Amino acid sequence: MTIKELPNCLASIRINTKEDLVDASNLATQLLKKTKSKMDHATYELSKDMFVGVALHLCYTQKNVSYQDMLNFLTDPLWCSTKQMLVNLWNCDKSFLQQDAALWHKGFTVKTQHLSYDRISGLVKSFHAQWTQAFELSKPITRKKARFPSRVQIFKQEEVANALSRMSEVRADIRVGGDVLLENAKLNDGFRTVPDAQQAWMKLETAKSSFENLIEPISRLQMDLLLAGAMKPESFHITPILLLGDPGIGKTHLATQLGNALRVPMEKISAGGAQGGFQLTGSHTSWTGARPGSIASVLAKGESAAPIIVIDELDKIVDDRYPVLPVLLDLFEPDTAKDFKDEFLEMRFDASRVIFVLTANSLDGVPTSLLSRLEVFDVPRPEPEQRLRIIHGEAARLRLDTKRDIELEEGGSETLAERIDLDLRKTTRLVREAFSKAIGAGDKVAKLIIPNVAVQRRMGF
Repeated sequence: MTIKELPNCLASIRINTKEDLVDASNLATQLLKKTKSKMDHATYELSKDMFVGVALHLCYTQKNVSYQDMLNFLTDPLWCSTKQMLVNLWNCDKSFLQQDAALWHKGFTVKTQHLSYDRISGLVKSFHAQWTQAFELSKPITRKKARFPSRVQIFKQEEVANALSRMSEVRADIRVGGDVLLENAKLNDGFRTVPDAQQAWMKLETAKSSFENLIEPISRLQMDLLLAGAMKPESFHITPILLLGDPGIGKTHLATQLGNALRVPMEKISAGGAQGGFQLTGSHTSWTGARPGSIASVLAKGESAAPIIVIDELDKIVDDRYPVLPVLLDLFEPDTAKDFKDEFLEMRFDASRVIFVLTANSLDGVPTSLLSRLEVFDVPRPEPEQRLRIIHGEAARLRLDTKRDIELEEGGSETLAERIDLDLRKTTRLVREAFSKAIGAGDKVAKLIIPNVAVQRRMGF
């Protein structure tokens, strides 16, 4: 992969918003930190400043800016001199219209105006070399398909055959679905595919620009994906993540984004239910209402070795006679997950590549033994800019699904976006209610009915 073909991380810079400078600065730090030891501190800081200036200037003046465009800007043969390139940055005020960016631009200009021609020329050469190296280091690691085939065996055929034999002896009303599930497990000789890590990495990078409150867990997932892409499919593993925060702030949405990026199925269970353990392992055929577990089901029915299991309300985990904790501890350790047993099927299979996303409102009630196996992230409430994108996205989806040309009333979506006290589930519900009423009345404009704060508190929103 050439530098020109690298994922366009510059797309994460939110131009025309007050966050543009922060995004550009974070990107500069992220990309250049691996090369920090190659130069003294003052030169490194100046390189970051130059990176921010060039990135913002190009993002505001060009479309689909790439890393190669950044390098080309430094050495464009149309510049009469390197000084002319710098003067161009000093005078491009239209790329620094946001208040914070404008103040930064003024400071950058003052800081660099005293530099001599020779000093500027030498610095730009070193910046070009540093940025090139940084871009090379940021390349997603690709897997050689010929060396690492993307299939792994989840269900051993002997295990499936034995389970089918046992299932034939179970009462017909109990084994409903068990035979079908086992026949599915036999498909492709029990092999399932490992997701394309590089493709998922790029899709998650795009998701960052829309869901700022999820950037930290997304980055962690990307890190695991890069490692997975460099390993054999047998070693594919994503560290389970726990998302902390208030209800309705997008925690479950991350699992959906990850599922879309990996193109894998997703199942959701509640850790607070008394049957949480049985939901994962299945219950023995001697029990009333016995059925297979969700882990075996999702692996057997699908084509992926790495489906996503969302475990909700981990802080409400129930420690009763059917505890979910021992099951989770086994599943979160790759060595024990490779020999996971479904109690209904009485069959062992490999569940070590299943991806787990857990949610909780707080760490109270979450056992320490479980926390040691998780990456924990605090998810803040979305800011108005992100909420506005979600509102517009929901409206666009409703227009597509209903095939109705209905717009939200002018100013309504902005007002709703400012109500950060309303969780995202309530917010999207208000959009759907407005569309429903507009369809019923035959209107082209959907009017959002937004509860005032007092009503919201009284109704428990």
